[in-house]
Amino acid sequence: MSYLEGAEGAEGAEGAEGAEGAEGAEGAEGAEGAEGAGRFRGASPSALIVHRDGIAGPWNAVGAAWPLPRPLPPPPPPPPPPVGKAADAVGNLKRWDPRIRRFVFVSELLSSMTFTVNAAGTSGTLWHGTASTSAPMTTTWTNLVTIVPPTLQTFNGQLPLVAGYADLRADRAREIVAQMAVPYGFWASVVPLYRSRHPRTYEVLHLIIRLAKYAEMHFKNAFGAPRPHELSPQIQPMIPTPNHGAFPSGHSTEAHAGARVLFELVTKGTSTSPAAVQLREVLMRQAARIAINRTVAGMHYPVDSMAGQALGLAVADYFIRRCAASTAAGNVQAVTFDAGGTNYGAGQDFTGLEIYDPTNDSYVSPAPSYYARGANVSVPGSATLNWLWHEAELEW
Repeated sequence: MSYLEGAEGAEGAEGAEGAEGAEGAEGAEGAEGAEGAGRFRGASPSALIVHRDGIAGPWNAVGAAWPLPRPLPPPPPPPPPPVGKAADAVGNLKRWDPRIRRFVFVSELLSSMTFTVNAAGTSGTLWHGTASTSAPMTTTWTNLVTIVPPTLQTFNGQLPLVAGYADLRADRAREIVAQMAVPYGFWASVVPLYRSRHPRTYEVLHLIIRLAKYAEMHFKNAFGAPRPHELSPQIQPMIPTPNHGAFPSGHSTEAHAGARVLFELVTKGTSTSPAAVQLREVLMRQAARIAINRTVAGMHYPVDSMAGQALGLAVADYFIRRCAASTAAGNVQAVTFDAGGTNYGAGQDFTGLEIYDPTNDSYVSPAPSYYARGANVSVPGSATLNWLWHEAELEW
């Protein structure tokens, strides 16, 4: 199960946006006067204690005072003048309910993305589309992320790793259950994140989680990978197993995408201070732990988490670029994750450090055989998305 599924179970009643936690009252937010409880909603003290033990690392007093040092974000560009009686679409955004804005933002993102799978079902590709400015409109598609799934033999070979991780279930049970929902409480334990103080940041986080979900579900559907308990009756998952494919891991995709976006918002991506480096390390360790906990629970193989990390970081880079102030095209790098054949060994575990180095904010070189970064993809910014990004930046 990936995030949002718990809260969006009622999404058939789309008018209420899946009841979305009674969003009109911001999820009723547990009488937010008890602000501490509101911040850590869904994450119990015992879950956070075990979680911190796993990601905090040795004490390093770098003096991470808030806000982290970074330049003030520039104001967004002025909106274009209205044409005839048309309203200022970007300027109007601040007037609408967050649920209504969400339709605009999601449409803006998905209008430039599509997904294909090859005839044999052995690879899937997420594409970015650039539309022409002249009529008749045409779209040029460039590949963003290509994923090749492992063979059934590899999945079977990873079952001993899944079974071994079950030894950690008793220690991580509360943490695993809490992470069935969007990990706002876990992010808030690392970053001083408050719904009352950072409402637009929450909008951004919800949007990147949703975009990651759309991306991962296309791959899951294309590959139809069996869950570990479908291959062995000894796995016996500790929580209900969602009824969709295992590969790639939705939790890994969404946790890594959310961590990357949250870091960029808080630091604007320009801070190289020790405090910023420490924050990036902890957020990425946290994302990896959330992914690994799904293997502990019996939901996923390590290869699912690895593919999810590759997809999540790529989707986050794309999202950040679409939220840029300039509508002039900038570049993101195409990514290929190829776990086919012998590229991803059956005994290959996942730690979160195999393809990305959070200390230096760089991708591991030489890259492992199953991961490659390709050509630059030209991606324009969006004035609509930049409005939300800029409003969120100002909260930090």
